[in-house]
Amino acid sequence: MSASNPSVAILLFLISLRLTNAIFCPLTEQHSLLSFKNSLLDPHHHLSSWNHLNCCKWKGVACNNSTGHVHRLHLSGFRLTGQLNPSLANLSHLTHLDLSLNTFPQTIPPFLASLTNLEHLNLSFAGFHGNIPHALGNLTRLRSLDVAGFPNMVWGDHLNHYHSIHLAGYPEMEYVAPVTSPNVLHVDDNIQWLLRLSRLEALNMNYVNLGKAKEWLQVIITLPSLQKLHLQNCSLDYISPLSSLNVTSLTLIDLSSNNFHSLEFPSWILGLRNLGYLDLRNNSFVGPIPSSCNATKLKYIDISSNFLNSTLPSWIYNSCKELEFVYLDFNFLHGTIPRQFTNLCRVKTLSLSFNRFEGTMSDSFGNMSKCFLEGLEELNLQFNQLSGPLIDQLGEFKSLERLFLNKNLLGQLCNLERLHLGGNKLEGVVRESLFANLTKLKILTASQNELSLRLGEDWSPPFQLKQLRLGSWSLSEGSQIPSWILRQRNLSAYLDLSDTGIFSDNVPSWFWEIHFLNLSHNHLHGKIPDIRGSTENQYVYASGNEFEGSLPRVGDRLRELDLSSNSFSGGIAHFLCDDTYETYSLEILHLGDNQLSGQLPDCWMKWPSLKYINIGNNQLFGSIPTSIGLLANLLSLNLHNNGFSGRIPSSMHNCKKMLKMGLADNRLGGDIPTWIGTSLVELRILILRSNNLSGEISPELCQLSYLQILDLSNNELSGVIPRCVQNFTAMAKKKSLPDLYRLYGGEKSIYSFSIYIGGFIESALIVIKRSKLQYDTILPLVTTIDFSNNTLHGEIPTEVTCLLELGFLNLSRNELVGLVPDHIGEMMQLQSLDLSRNSLSGQIPTSLAFISTLGYLDLSYNNFTGRIPEGRQLQTFNATSFIGNHLCGQPLTANCSGEGKEEKAYSADGVEWLDVFFLFGVFSGIFNGLQCIGVEQEVERCLFWLGRKDVEQALFRSQPLRFSAAPKISATISVADKLPDATLSYLDASDELQTISIADITTNKKAILVVSSVAASFIRAMSDAAITSLS
Repeated sequence: MSASNPSVAILLFLISLRLTNAIFCPLTEQHSLLSFKNSLLDPHHHLSSWNHLNCCKWKGVACNNSTGHVHRLHLSGFRLTGQLNPSLANLSHLTHLDLSLNTFPQTIPPFLASLTNLEHLNLSFAGFHGNIPHALGNLTRLRSLDVAGFPNMVWGDHLNHYHSIHLAGYPEMEYVAPVTSPNVLHVDDNIQWLLRLSRLEALNMNYVNLGKAKEWLQVIITLPSLQKLHLQNCSLDYISPLSSLNVTSLTLIDLSSNNFHSLEFPSWILGLRNLGYLDLRNNSFVGPIPSSCNATKLKYIDISSNFLNSTLPSWIYNSCKELEFVYLDFNFLHGTIPRQFTNLCRVKTLSLSFNRFEGTMSDSFGNMSKCFLEGLEELNLQFNQLSGPLIDQLGEFKSLERLFLNKNLLGQLCNLERLHLGGNKLEGVVRESLFANLTKLKILTASQNELSLRLGEDWSPPFQLKQLRLGSWSLSEGSQIPSWILRQRNLSAYLDLSDTGIFSDNVPSWFWEIHFLNLSHNHLHGKIPDIRGSTENQYVYASGNEFEGSLPRVGDRLRELDLSSNSFSGGIAHFLCDDTYETYSLEILHLGDNQLSGQLPDCWMKWPSLKYINIGNNQLFGSIPTSIGLLANLLSLNLHNNGFSGRIPSSMHNCKKMLKMGLADNRLGGDIPTWIGTSLVELRILILRSNNLSGEISPELCQLSYLQILDLSNNELSGVIPRCVQNFTAMAKKKSLPDLYRLYGGEKSIYSFSIYIGGFIESALIVIKRSKLQYDTILPLVTTIDFSNNTLHGEIPTEVTCLLELGFLNLSRNELVGLVPDHIGEMMQLQSLDLSRNSLSGQIPTSLAFISTLGYLDLSYNNFTGRIPEGRQLQTFNATSFIGNHLCGQPLTANCSGEGKEEKAYSADGVEWLDVFFLFGVFSGIFNGLQCIGVEQEVERCLFWLGRKDVEQALFRSQPLRFSAAPKISATISVADKLPDATLSYLDASDELQTISIADITTNKKAILVVSSVAASFIRAMSDAAITSLS
């Protein structure tokens, strides 16, 4: 037979195809794929193979071996961009479509719903936005649907092993689509279309906004085949309590990072008998962990970062024998850690950090099983209340790689690379034997304990560390920087020697190149060289030492700098205006409590990244530079206790992110700017006390709904208290525990500016109960209003009583009149109330007697009348809280037989001995130590020092001090330099000048009677000033 015979040629061709097992896709499908390709950009040339006849050989394309139809299209991670071409709908035989990890900036195209043979659809990380179309419900053959939004990533320090590798089907991400904003995919209030997907086994809607889908759970539990459910960070805020469950197929549930505020743990989940993976972290669940569980097949459980408050239920270690990963961190779990945990033979990670567990290590880990010792890879118990020595058996772990624990013998852990001992209350001595076999150790973190390190002078460690944290350890009293630390050649990432008692006149220069350096609270001397050698981001903390000289210049990679509480001197211009770099990256700058002087230069435009500035308690003066207003990222500004004058610059209205403005104890004048209320709407703390501010308190301030601390005391403000104070929402509405935690708790609160835990935290100096107190860790819980020592008039507005969460209220030393609002007793969180030295009248409201939290009260020197209300609170205060009124009843000695008598503590001869003793005590006890700067100032405005011999001014220098005493009595106090020559001059009610010598006051009873009418006002003013300066 001739080879040219056409029939023979075709037959041979068919035989050759059969022999080579070649499959060709239909031309229509090939053309559809080419149209799809032509509408996209392929910058990495993944589709370069799409150019020959057989599309079944193209990259990412798979065909059916029998029919040749394209049935799988896998384009994951190709980094394609552009719009999807509708020609894709012609691939009607597709069963798998994976477009994940690309960038398609469009809504999910409805034409995908026409691919009704699809069994697996993956659109995750693909840049889609908008509403997920209901038409996807037409894909009734789907077994898996993945429409995860962006991002769906796992934190590097918290490995979700099953989620990121085994069960979700994703490799660890090397590429993520560059989508600009998360949660761009959402659903409307109707997700009933999911009910048509009766074959669905896996549903991933991570980061899709499901906030409107209130019936999400009722829909989910109706899917009969569903095994894996991913709804991480979907803005869900409600989860229904279920009494019974028809769904039994679920093996994986991820509901992490939603908004289930103040809801209890959904116990029905633990009734799912096939459940192997459970992730409920970061949801604000409250209450106990359920006491029973039928989910005995659990391999992974993460319920960390909630508000669970209970002991550990026994089912975790008795019933769930297959557990491999246990994360219970960041809750309020308490009690001891049951020893039965160490019988879990398959567990690889046991993480119980940041709870309130107690007991000793021997109680919980004293007799560990062999399988536990062989399999455990990570043990994290840090930041609990564990105590006692470590047990020797810890040296028998075979696979342990990460140990977050506490102090002592670690035996044969020769494979250990990271040792974390920090944040407990451990005591004892650590010696060389601890480190004998740790040859692979790279990271040692053990700060925040009470351990002592005792090593030989010539000890040479068997390791080279990258990170070393020994903050709060004792490195021997008066110790130099240990020589073994100086020999750590790889120590470049982290060094914390804070509060270790070390001293040195010459800190090694290479220390200043370490990425994170903390030398705070030691006895280090000398000058600091310029800090600009690092090529990485750098963080330097050296506060509370004795460094001196000029401030060091810094580089453009420095992010955080704390040199506070040292002895730096001179100007600041060379630091702020250094032209070495055009701009700097510094975010935290703390130079407070030094001896810096001069004017503040106008160079702040070079520091655009600054979030926190503190140069308080220095000797700076002049006006506040306008360029501070260019710091758009500024969160906290602290310029207190300097000599700044002029007005608060209007340019600062651009600092719209500001949370705190602290300008107290300067000489600033003018009105309080109205733009503070209209522009700085995020402000939480406003402290302007002790300046020369005048005018009225603007109602615009009431727009600061987040304000929790408002201190305008010791100024020259006039007018009335605005009635709109009820708009201070943060002082009026109670925050839930989850809200408080989100805002202020944990490692990244709004008052924690550093990227490192404990690296830096906001603080505020507040005058409370006539003492200056500094708040830091509990600052979020402090709420205060202080308008004292101004000339405010009018009545106390009833709206003040709407501030139900207010803790401290001081309206003293004003000209307020009228009644105290009856509803003041509803302010049940009040801890301190000072209304003294006004002209308030009427009776003390009965409700005031029932504020159980009230620990300080001063109603003295008003015109209150009648009986002091009886209750469980007011009688606990001293009589001084009520003097200067017309009151009777306990704690005053005046009875109420003729109600309304003035409460004076007279003796039989009519002498006001309280005033006498006060007067005598001040003049004879602290007279030689009191000094006043200023001439003819009100006594309340004078600054006093007790026992300060270095102040040049002599006592009063014979200049008169003017003050206001009781009604119809004004007085001028004129005191000579020495006590025997001192006199008290005053105008009586008839405007007759009366003069009495101090000698007469201390010996003549008649003189005492004359003085007593003004003594209380005078002495109280002097006493308050002295106490304030001392505090």
